[in-house]
Amino acid sequence: MHFPVRLHALAIVLVSGIACSLAQVSLLDDLHRQVTLQRPATRIVSLAPSITESLFAIGAGDQVVGVTDYCNFPPQVRLCHRVGGMINPSIEAIVGLSPDLIVVSMEGNQRQDFLTLTALGVPVFVTNPRTLEGINLSLQQLGTLTGRTREAAVLVDSLSRRTAALRAAGNQHRTRTMFFVSVQPLMAVGARTFLNEMLTAAGGENLAAASSLTYPSLSREMVLTEDPEVLFITADALESTENITTMYPEWTQLSAVRSGHVYRVNPDLVARPGPRAVDGLALLISYLRTGHP
Repeated sequence: MHFPVRLHALAIVLVSGIACSLAQVSLLDDLHRQVTLQRPATRIVSLAPSITESLFAIGAGDQVVGVTDYCNFPPQVRLCHRVGGMINPSIEAIVGLSPDLIVVSMEGNQRQDFLTLTALGVPVFVTNPRTLEGINLSLQQLGTLTGRTREAAVLVDSLSRRTAALRAAGNQHRTRTMFFVSVQPLMAVGARTFLNEMLTAAGGENLAAASSLTYPSLSREMVLTEDPEVLFITADALESTENITTMYPEWTQLSAVRSGHVYRVNPDLVARPGPRAVDGLALLISYLRTGHP
């Protein structure tokens, strides 16, 4: 029996698609562990909000069966089963979902939970992007693990183009900044963090980058001495920008406070190493260039 040319071509595409969907997948994760799946995953438990966002962004949302209590984007994630927090996931809940892949990060997830999960016999993949480029690699890896390589490639290309355009448009004048993730106690973004790259790419000079710690504790006097031109504070750490001088009255002398350049920033955009980080970068650039979101 002979297929018409179009049907023959369609048959080849379908057979190729089936072959790809059944093909074994093997990748090195960010702990340099070889993780092998007999076929792309169809029942995934995600143990970090950034991972959940990434999976949905590459079109693998229907393959996600379990997420943490902190996974809140995109809106469709509300349909997924909850398995607890990042630092205290319910192993019983995870097992009950019969996953064929568990994806964890190294930020927030605990080593003991990781060891417990790997002992279950279910493939556990660790992804821990620390840079904007690392996010793209993570998206590509997740695309391979889920059989969504084409969707991941399209997304990565789009994000790369937008990131390049934003970097080119970034503030040419390096603005003296500090970025706080906590105000009681004062904890700033250090050099070895994803947030530091975001801040630098946006045109900020991170005054806390000299510390060897990821999130150094600063004294209120040190902040006064450094006198940042802009203060960024994650919105979950401060209810209102006016509250900062209630807590630290002497900060009324800061250049950032006197000029009104104290900003509360959505941590979901700037602190999650996922596809929305480009939106976070655009937000920081906008604040530094215009003083407005």
